[in-house]
Amino acid sequence: MRVLLGGSWEAARWHLAASQEPLTDKLLKDLTQKGDELIGKHFRTIFDYPLFCDEVSKIWGLTKKTKAVNICPRIKKVLSEQQVKQFQRDGYLRGGRVVSDAQVELLRAEVKRVIDERERIDIPQPVLCRNLNGENWDAPVWQIVNIWEASSLFKDLIISSRQIANEIAQLTQANSLRIWHDQIQYKPPKVGGAAYWHQDAPLWPIIEPMTEVSAWVALDDVDEDNGCMWMVPGSHNWGNAIEFIKGNIPTFFELPKTYKENRVEARPCPVLKGEVHFHHALAWHGSPANSSERPRRAIAIHYMTDDTHFVESGDHVMKPFVEVGDGEVMRGAHFPLVWERDA
Repeated sequence: MRVLLGGSWEAARWHLAASQEPLTDKLLKDLTQKGDELIGKHFRTIFDYPLFCDEVSKIWGLTKKTKAVNICPRIKKVLSEQQVKQFQRDGYLRGGRVVSDAQVELLRAEVKRVIDERERIDIPQPVLCRNLNGENWDAPVWQIVNIWEASSLFKDLIISSRQIANEIAQLTQANSLRIWHDQIQYKPPKVGGAAYWHQDAPLWPIIEPMTEVSAWVALDDVDEDNGCMWMVPGSHNWGNAIEFIKGNIPTFFELPKTYKENRVEARPCPVLKGEVHFHHALAWHGSPANSSERPRRAIAIHYMTDDTHFVESGDHVMKPFVEVGDGEVMRGAHFPLVWERDA
């Protein structure tokens, strides 16, 4: 097994978690002897996870001519035209399953580990790990920025998940995609606080234009009881409204009826664990407190398109990691390239 999966037991656990069937010694032996036929038979479910597909392809020296590789999700369009149109209309979209139950368990454990070990200086740390509500520990909301830099499992999900990147590419029509940053938001049971109404893009003043799209992956079943996101349909078309939002929404459920003659109607967005939910960076959204007995954990992956450039005059926690000059297209080690359109 150590040789099979490149010497990484952590990677082995992740890849096996994507499967619905245990990878037994007998199955390994059969796979090495019979190749394509058994890979296709036993690992069709695993090939929903492109990283595992690539690893298996390398291990057995598979080529594009084999049936096994053809099973891999190389398709460019994974959302329907109707789904894309819905996103364009509403500014958000509930997608499908992107991680298995077993993978969710591993990611949950990593969230806990990173929080518990946030003071250690001998291991990689995220860019930020804090309570969004400051010293208010009666209603904490844990925020972790760039957990992928502290966790190889999250790095596999964020950097190597072609399924999510393919769908983001559909929604943005980008020629390439980079990670702007990721963000864990964890609301503990009973006490997890609210994330008040906002738009993402105005809070990211070091990048333009305001066209980013985020993939929000639930690590728990998220509903109205434990603080699911609420969205205002069509609000991504209303421009930068952050100052209006700050001054005209006194409590979470007291939204104005209109904004510049546009109807304001908030809708809950429940998401099952392992599913992805997409939203535009200008969409109005927020999430109320978690008053349930269940935790509410999720990771938002924020993507930049190929026309995203640096704005020197702004400020953000990611600014110290920018390697380009004012007005230049964003790139660099902390903003990895994760998708490119075929020539």
